Amino acid sequence: MTSKLNTPPQADNEARSVGRRTFLKMMAAGAAASALAACAAGAPAEMAAPAAAPTAVPTPEAVATGAGMMRPGGNPVRGGTLRTAFGVTMSHFDAHQGGGTHVLSHMYNNLVRNNLVDGLRTIIPDLAESWEVGEGGLSYTFALREGVTYHDGEAFSAQDVVATFNRILDPPEGIVSPLKANFTFVDSVEAVDDMTVRFNLSSPRPFFLNLLTPTNALIYSKKSLEEHNYDLREVIAPGTGAFRFVDHLPAEKWILEANPDYWDPELPYVDGIELLHVPAWSDRGTAVLTDQADMSWNVAKETWDEGKNRPESVQANQLANFGAYWVFINNRESPFDDARVRKAIHLAVSKQNLAAAFGTQELINITRWVPQGDPYATTPEELSTMPGYRAEKDEDIATAQQLMADAGYGDGLSGVELLAAAGPQGELLAPAFQDMLKRHLNIETEIRIVERALLGSEQQSGNYQLMVHTRGHSVSDISPRGNLWWATGGSQNFGGYSNPDFDTLLGSIDVELDVETRIGQIADAQNLLDENPPEYLVGYTYHLPMWNNRVHGLALDRRIFAEWGRMETVWIDPDA
Repeated sequence: MTSKLNTPPQADNEARSVGRRTFLKMMAAGAAASALAACAAGAPAEMAAPAAAPTAVPTPEAVATGAGMMRPGGNPVRGGTLRTAFGVTMSHFDAHQGGGTHVLSHMYNNLVRNNLVDGLRTIIPDLAESWEVGEGGLSYTFALREGVTYHDGEAFSAQDVVATFNRILDPPEGIVSPLKANFTFVDSVEAVDDMTVRFNLSSPRPFFLNLLTPTNALIYSKKSLEEHNYDLREVIAPGTGAFRFVDHLPAEKWILEANPDYWDPELPYVDGIELLHVPAWSDRGTAVLTDQADMSWNVAKETWDEGKNRPESVQANQLANFGAYWVFINNRESPFDDARVRKAIHLAVSKQNLAAAFGTQELINITRWVPQGDPYATTPEELSTMPGYRAEKDEDIATAQQLMADAGYGDGLSGVELLAAAGPQGELLAPAFQDMLKRHLNIETEIRIVERALLGSEQQSGNYQLMVHTRGHSVSDISPRGNLWWATGGSQNFGGYSNPDFDTLLGSIDVELDVETRIGQIADAQNLLDENPPEYLVGYTYHLPMWNNRVHGLALDRRIFAEWGRMETVWIDPDA
C-alpha cells in the first residue's frame, strides 16, 4: 500500500580493462585507507602519500560473505520508542530526486550497506546476499536475498533493482536524477534471473560498492514506480525496511513502527522511532540533555561540550564528515558567469573568519576541493600558504579587487541575493559572508531566508544567485564528486559550471590506475578549480552526535565517519 500525504558530456573514454591482480590491488587499497579514518575525527593531520590506486577514504572493507546479519553487542532489550532530534522536513518524498533519506531510509534497504555495528568500517550485504566481481572489475553480479517482501506484501525481485537503477541512469522526462553522474561508467543493469542482477561497467571503479551504500541508493519496487509514472515525490512508496510508515506531522515529527515481517527476524529491537523536527543545533543538544530526545546526529558545539561533561547520563563523539558548507554560485547569471568574479570571491572571503563565526554550532575544517582524510588531499601545511586558503588575506584581497576591476566591477555590485536556511546558517554564516563581500569587494547582498528543506528545490530550479548550503558524498575521491558536481552537465551541477579543461582532466582521472600519475592529475584538477571556481567552499565539517546512555547498538562511539541513516540495530536499556 502506498501512503499519500497532505550524463555529463565528457571525453569518450574507451573501456579500460585491467587484469585480476591489478584490480585486486585497487580493491585492497580501501582496507589500507581505512586506517586513515581513525585519525579523521581528530585535529587535521598531514596525510601520508597514497600507496595504492584510487579509493574512497575512509573506505569500509568490502565483505561479501555471510548473510549480512547485524548483531550489536551486549544483551539487547526489546521494546521502547527511539526519539531523535534533528531537522526532518523535506520538500517531497522521492529519495532518488532529493527527498530526505535521513528520514526515509528507515523504511527501505539498499543492495549493500555500511555496517552499523562495527562503526561503518565494513560493507555488508543488505538486499544482496553476496556478490562476485567479474574479470578486470568490469561487472558485479549480486545474488539477491530470498523471501523479502515490501510493506504492501509485494515480493522483492531482481526486476525491482533493474527498475530502480534504470530510473537513476536514464530518468524519464520530468524526473530529476541527482545520482545519475555517480554511475556514468555503468553500461547496463540486467536481471540474470529473478534473484540475480548484474551491473556491467565500461571501466573499473574500485569504489563501486561504496556508491551503493549511501542512504539515497535505496531500492524501490518496480510496481510502485510504474503505478506512479516513476515519480514518487508525492507518495511514500512501500519499502522493504525494518520500519513502516505510520504518520507524518509536517514540521513536527515522523512516526514509524517496527516491521513485524522484516526479512531479518531478529531486528528491529525497538517498537518504533519518533523523528522530531528540531532544526536548530542548540535545541537538538538541549533536547538530549533534558531527556526530551534520546539522540541527535549533530548538535551545537556548546551543547556538545556540556554533554561531554555529563558522562553519567550522556555520551558524545566527534565524527569526520565528507560533507561541507558551500556558498553555491549560479554560474548562469551575470556577473557570476565571469570566472574572475567567482575567483575574486574565492580569494577575498576568509575561511578562517567563517569557521570562527560558526564555531558555536559546528566545527569547520579548512580544506580544499578534496577533503582531508582522502589520500590525495592537500595537506594543512600546504593550505596554510595558498591563496584563498591562507589566514593572511591582504595580498588575496588586493588580487581579488583587481579581478573585479578587470571584469568591469571595480566599484562593486549591488542587489545581489544571498539565500540561506532559517537557523544558524542564516543567522551566523550568511551574515559573516555578507560582511566580507561588502568590506573587501563592495558587493552588497540581501539575505533571503527559507526553510532548509526548500533549499534543494530552489537550487535545482536555479532560483538563486548565491546560496549558503551543505553538500557531501559518501566517497571522498574526486572522481564521483567531480562527475556529480563540477563536470559539464553533471547531475548535481545545478549552478551550470562548465570548464572543458576540467572535464578532460576528470575523464583521465576516472580511468587512471597509476597512483603517481593520479596524484599529479588530481593536483592539477584542484588548481583548475582554484583558478576557475564553480562555487565558494567554506569547508568540510565534523559532526557532533550526542545520545542518552540508554541508547545502544549503533556503535556511535566507534564510528569512523558521519552517516545520517538507518538504525534498526538500536536498542534502549530502560535501566540505564
